[in-house]
Amino acid sequence: MNQWRVIRNKTYNGAMNMAIDEAITIAYKERKVKPTLRFYTWEPACLTIGYFQKLEGEIDIEACKKLNVDCVRRITGGRAVLHEDELTYSVIVGEDNPLMDKSINLSYKFISEGLVKGLNLCNIHTDNLSNGERIGRDNLSAACFNAHASYEITMNNKKVVGSAQSRKHGVILQHGSIVLDFDVDKLFELIKTENQDKKERLIRFTARKASGIENESKLKVDINDLEKNLIKAMEKHLNVEFVEEELSEYELSLANKLYEKYNSDEHNKKR
Repeated sequence: MNQWRVIRNKTYNGAMNMAIDEAITIAYKERKVKPTLRFYTWEPACLTIGYFQKLEGEIDIEACKKLNVDCVRRITGGRAVLHEDELTYSVIVGEDNPLMDKSINLSYKFISEGLVKGLNLCNIHTDNLSNGERIGRDNLSAACFNAHASYEITMNNKKVVGSAQSRKHGVILQHGSIVLDFDVDKLFELIKTENQDKKERLIRFTARKASGIENESKLKVDINDLEKNLIKAMEKHLNVEFVEEELSEYELSLANKLYEKYNSDEHNKKR
């Protein structure tokens, strides 16, 4: 049976979380580590923006500072995500791994299926995975959670897990937010809108499209139990043996160097 590495939840700030994900990706590309499933949390709260988003045009930087929310540009695409009351996962594996479909959508589906099985072990029941939805231009915003893409996980037709994927140099990095409690008002305090009327309309629209697991299930989720059940389900779903490890010294060294990039205005305001 093939072995994968699992790295258990630790809390870092936004720049370090993104630096670690990229460091693992580099180490995997250099064949220094096994395929990896990692869990993490954020302190302080952090707004991550997609690789191609315009930070200063779409995000209220002063509001982020006022509310003590970090702001970091991800290596993956998509739109802004507020990371606060959640458990975040990342999967790093080669594109040539037989488990991973060449189609990005089908690899999304495969990973989502494993996550759903882990949620089910926590007595959390989700909707059937679907092809996602399109939204009209009037309801578009800089926020990721106002629509669900193909095979993202929903409850009561509201997105509760948002994911993004990057494929570079033969390596897949997929990371995503498993949201426990969704604060739509705080999210839109951080996102620029044309006027107050549009802001209020987008808040109402997003509240109909996104939520958190606790909001929808009315259950209090223990994050340690959630992590344990996700690991158990993903191990079976992937048909691999998970070996619990820490980051290697090489990865930590890389992450500390990459941290300077993710913590810099040059990177975060590059668009």
